[in-house]
Amino acid sequence: MEISTRCTAACRYCPRTLYASRWQDRLLPKALFARLMPVFKKTALVHLQGWGEPLLHPDFMTMVRMVKAAGCRVGTTTNGMLLTEDLCRRMIEAEMDVLAFSLAGIDAANDRIRLGTSLDRVLAAIATLDRLKRQCGSERPAIHIAYLLLRSRLDDCALLPRFFASLGVEQVVVSTLDLVAGRECVAEALVPADEAEYAALRRRLDAMVAAGRDLGLPIHVWLAAPQGAHGTTDDSEPWPPPNPAGSGCTEHIERAAVVAADGGVSPCVYTHLPVCADVCHWIDGRETAHVPLVFGNIGRQSFAAIWRSREYRTFRKAHAGGQPPRPCRTCVRLRMR
Repeated sequence: MEISTRCTAACRYCPRTLYASRWQDRLLPKALFARLMPVFKKTALVHLQGWGEPLLHPDFMTMVRMVKAAGCRVGTTTNGMLLTEDLCRRMIEAEMDVLAFSLAGIDAANDRIRLGTSLDRVLAAIATLDRLKRQCGSERPAIHIAYLLLRSRLDDCALLPRFFASLGVEQVVVSTLDLVAGRECVAEALVPADEAEYAALRRRLDAMVAAGRDLGLPIHVWLAAPQGAHGTTDDSEPWPPPNPAGSGCTEHIERAAVVAADGGVSPCVYTHLPVCADVCHWIDGRETAHVPLVFGNIGRQSFAAIWRSREYRTFRKAHAGGQPPRPCRTCVRLRMR
């Protein structure tokens, strides 16, 4: 659930920053959110996150309580700048399940990359939440880290496990820059040029995961295979199954969906950018037009009707058959291992 496309930060790599003149700031109306209550009752997890900062929504805690009342888990991902001690207490009282903090560094580089944020304030917020949980005897919300690993910060891999294990963090998810929204960010995308580079990067990431395991800290990370390893970005050529080892699309499109702040339903956040004009991004260093995928709007249809529509079923069937349509066929998420 994308409840906000507004943000207090201006991260150098974020589409909101790089598409600033075409960006549309939105907050999901609570009335639209309420239309999904029947769906929440059949859902395992509702994650309040999109292209903006969720804590900017004035009804954030009301939405958390609505999801919990429906009987499913609820989480969010935040930059941490709006997290007060009072809000931490309310999250604990509401039994929110997951609170993830976004970072792109473990030193001053984080603040240079994620303009408008402060690593020190994030660490202080984590410490406050951990202290309050202990005082309340609560295990929730679990503290997670959503860590963006840029190519220029590869040396952080050796430092991340011990750094986060000492903070009461329960899980770290390391992602790479999959949506490259500006030419100036192409060099930061961690997409190997060939199998040799893939193997070298994989060894570093595997060592990080192993170090985390030794410290009792689960670290999850995906790395894209080189272009051509499992597919092609040329639409004229046959498209083999993207990952014979068995992951397919990492966004779980067969059992998950994204509802954007305007009510639109899409298979993932990458296919629904809140922009008012055409934009381009870079895939394997090549400029590519952004192609949105929106199968309906909960303001006009029920979620069930959208999910079961012929267009959406055809889309999922194409993926399951190893023939993903555009824009998915050029997406690096299909090459993740």
